[in-house]
Amino acid sequence: MKKTIQQFFVIIFALTISNSFLQAEYIDAVPAAEKHDWMELQSGEWLQGEFKEYYSGDVIFDSDEMDLLTFSVRDVRQIITKGYVTISIEREISFSGISLDDSPFDVRAGKLNFHDKKFYLTEPDGTTMEIEPSKISSIIGGEPKESNYWSASVFLGMDFYTGNTNQTTVTAKADVQRRTALTRFLADYLGNFTEVDDNKTTANNDRVNSSFDLYQTSNFYWRLGFVQYLHDPFQNIRNKYTASVGVGYDIINTPKTDWSITAGPGYQYNQFDQVDANASETATTALVFLDSRFDTELTSRIDFIVNYNMFILNEESGSYVHHAEVTLQTELIKDFDLDLSMFWDRTNDPIAFGDGTYPKQDDVKTMLSFGYSY
Repeated sequence: MKKTIQQFFVIIFALTISNSFLQAEYIDAVPAAEKHDWMELQSGEWLQGEFKEYYSGDVIFDSDEMDLLTFSVRDVRQIITKGYVTISIEREISFSGISLDDSPFDVRAGKLNFHDKKFYLTEPDGTTMEIEPSKISSIIGGEPKESNYWSASVFLGMDFYTGNTNQTTVTAKADVQRRTALTRFLADYLGNFTEVDDNKTTANNDRVNSSFDLYQTSNFYWRLGFVQYLHDPFQNIRNKYTASVGVGYDIINTPKTDWSITAGPGYQYNQFDQVDANASETATTALVFLDSRFDTELTSRIDFIVNYNMFILNEESGSYVHHAEVTLQTELIKDFDLDLSMFWDRTNDPIAFGDGTYPKQDDVKTMLSFGYSY
């Protein structure tokens, strides 16, 4: 009996030592970030791939096996990066002394490590700093080089009809964005051309927008410049030039959803395509504008986008003008997308043609196109 009791305690002791050893081996078995970035979830699962972004409490990680994934930082135990990341740390800036020369962020680069619910950044000189998540505006994977700031997309749609009616329709859409912690540059183009029976043009318009924003905080920004060019003879617009400035705010800015609103004053020069002999060919006006941009991921492959801008002007320039765009963008294969868009343009008081007729107040168009996004 005594021998049996001794054997029992020996077995218990051996199991305890083995369990401790296995636990220690598990804790120490952190993968080396040499060829890949690594992320461990609270469940103990490790993901191999590339750290992409941290924003508003969410981590975006590009898994080698499961593609792009988004996790709440609460569900993440560890992050280890093989290379540099760019981190923007919010500074405390009082609006009582606002200056465009003041930077609201301290931007640093280094290797990232996350554990015990805190971020640690090891800079090139070997210095390691501890950063509370609440102080971080954003973290972007990769060094702070120019190519990491840019994104762009180009879409093209073409329709051809032959037989009783010969018709050719070409639509084009493109946009480019440069975004840093302090600035945002946006530019986009929209064009449409339709020809019927080889000689009759029924649509021919071009719209170009460009804006530049300077962030004062992580959400509030100054729109230092907005420029728009419009050509549409069927709306009696030969050339229209609009310039404005304003202020804006990012209502939502997360890895999955962006929504910003901008408003301010501006000026417009309008050259009409056809007018009565006694009417002026041009009109100028001061204006007030409102711009809204909304973009959200419905699924990992489908984006829903709504862009809207409106201008309040004098009656000689149309009184009230707006452009609305609703888009459903579907990723077909990597970097190649299918784009379905609807556009609604309205001019409250359109300017009469030379023969006394008026363009319609509303133009509604749909566009199906195939494109490439970078």
